[in-house]
Amino acid sequence: MTDLLSLDATAVALTGHDVALIPDAAMGAPTPCEGWTVTDLLRHMNERHEAIARTALPPLEPAGDPRDDFALVAARCLAVLERAGETVTMPRLGPVSTAWVLGIHAVDMLVHRWDLARALRTTPAVPSRITEAALPLARANTAPGSPLNGPGGAYRPPLAEDPSRPAIDNIAALLGRDPRWSPPRPPRGTGAA
Repeated sequence: MTDLLSLDATAVALTGHDVALIPDAAMGAPTPCEGWTVTDLLRHMNERHEAIARTALPPLEPAGDPRDDFALVAARCLAVLERAGETVTMPRLGPVSTAWVLGIHAVDMLVHRWDLARALRTTPAVPSRITEAALPLARANTAPGSPLNGPGGAYRPPLAEDPSRPAIDNIAALLGRDPRWSPPRPPRGTGAA
């Protein structure tokens, strides 16, 4: 479980770095998560982290700007998972394997980082050792019969992997993201760059 905790903490740290650098002007940008802006995506991550944290810690009052909340709320979530032992009680699921939760969370963080990068028209640098560890987890999380993908699940049905794409794009595809997704271009003459 130590390896999964390290992988998850690294994914959270990479995402937290990017979150801290999001400019004000990008907060309303669309993301690959249908109907969600960057602000919506950050609030989603913070809400999910805080839901886990509240299973063992007192509630935290949000700061207002989801960028400002991310590092603290994510750290609280990781602390609960680190102390959980073999099982953790998850909201709506009850007791589940902590290793399972860590594997899902690490992949989620990497893909949400990918979502943010796509929304901001950047390319996330992900060390190969991280994607090499995360890709099999993404495959397992979205394998046929997984409760995580498809109707009622957390993800859309997985899309096919392509060995010619970067590993992070394949991880995103497994969680139902279109690796070719990019934000719509603003109409000409709007003054937007």
